[in-house]
Amino acid sequence: MTRTYNERYPVSTMEQFRISQLHNGIRFITESLPGLDTVTFGVWTDMGARDEDEGNHGIAHFLEHMLFKGTPTHSPYHLAEAIERIGGQLNAYTERDATHLYARVLTDHLPAAVELLADMIVNSTFPPEEIERERQVVIEEIRKYELLGEERVHDLLMEGLWHNGALGHPILGNETSVAGFDQTAVLDCWRRHFSAERVIITAAGKLDHDDLAARVEDAFADLPRVAVHDPLRPMGEILPLLVEEDDEEQVNFCWGARTYPAHDERNFALVLVDAALGGSTTSRLFQEIREKRGLAYDVSSYTLGFKDTGLWCATGATSPDSFAEVVGLVRREILDLQRTGLPPQEFQRLKEQLKAGMALSLEGTAERMRRLAMHWMTWGEVYPLGYLMDRLERVTLEEAAGVMEEILHLDSWTFAAIGPLQEDDVRGLIHV
Repeated sequence: MTRTYNERYPVSTMEQFRISQLHNGIRFITESLPGLDTVTFGVWTDMGARDEDEGNHGIAHFLEHMLFKGTPTHSPYHLAEAIERIGGQLNAYTERDATHLYARVLTDHLPAAVELLADMIVNSTFPPEEIERERQVVIEEIRKYELLGEERVHDLLMEGLWHNGALGHPILGNETSVAGFDQTAVLDCWRRHFSAERVIITAAGKLDHDDLAARVEDAFADLPRVAVHDPLRPMGEILPLLVEEDDEEQVNFCWGARTYPAHDERNFALVLVDAALGGSTTSRLFQEIREKRGLAYDVSSYTLGFKDTGLWCATGATSPDSFAEVVGLVRREILDLQRTGLPPQEFQRLKEQLKAGMALSLEGTAERMRRLAMHWMTWGEVYPLGYLMDRLERVTLEEAAGVMEEILHLDSWTFAAIGPLQEDDVRGLIHV
């Protein structure tokens, strides 16, 4: 089964989407960019860190590492050498809702990249000696991560918002869980993550859809067709405050709330409100805390969407001496935004800013390839840029006010902080 993009919305000449379902069930989506000489080819599965069993936290990320550790025809070195021989780039990453491997190559070398990625995903052998070796590599990665309070604080917020739930643990896992991984655990994770009904393959660049579809269908023919279905993981409870004492010179903090699933239409209004609060250099947090007062270098806000929930938070880093003042200013700006709303002139400026950002983000094949997969996993459709710009333009001030009314209740938010402070020092600042 194959079809071109539906005709409900106009598609520019630069957005030539094709969507096919291969005979084994894999969804295959391409965007042809004939003016280029390169292609980014990616393999996605809609399983990630949130799908792990208790005690196996980090196994999805560990599996990602192990896919580079050998097949019957390629040693780990030969996998690396094979992509470098054709001048390509090969990489992978694990998210909470997805796992992804991709290659960037010259168009002439696309067939070799397809064969290489298929070999890694379908035929990896997960040798026990490589598991032992890679276990230590991942433990060192965790130790490095533990030193980065500016990154770790975001996982601390996730733990608070989804405590004892599927989203509440770090993607890397921890040293104890990683120490327990063996070949059986890795194989079990592979069986759950990689099957034809879960895999989406996307490509963007100079390509021929039909030719590439035939190559993909042949290369991935041995991928198991039916997925191992897991029970729904718990959402978890919300904790109002988590503080980790650390001897860092700064306090890193996040203050956030659960919001909407990635597919929810209210996210179009939410991203505009986010841009007003802290998502741009003209935002309230950036201007008040950094530009006017010089109290922080990093201060911003952001949103994330998952399959069944979402996240919006304000975040920053400041000195211990300035921490109380900064938290007070964040509180004030959030409450003022809720009380006064967005002036029409600013609202329109934010729309233009976000529309330009969407267009600028699509200047490379890697982001275009990613867009195909993320749209399909979110909406079961691939939307052209023009549709998304139009949808953003149609957001009303009333919709933005409704989002703020639903979310901006700080008494139900979670505050996470890492730095030279104690929990009692924070509790009074956030009024919990």
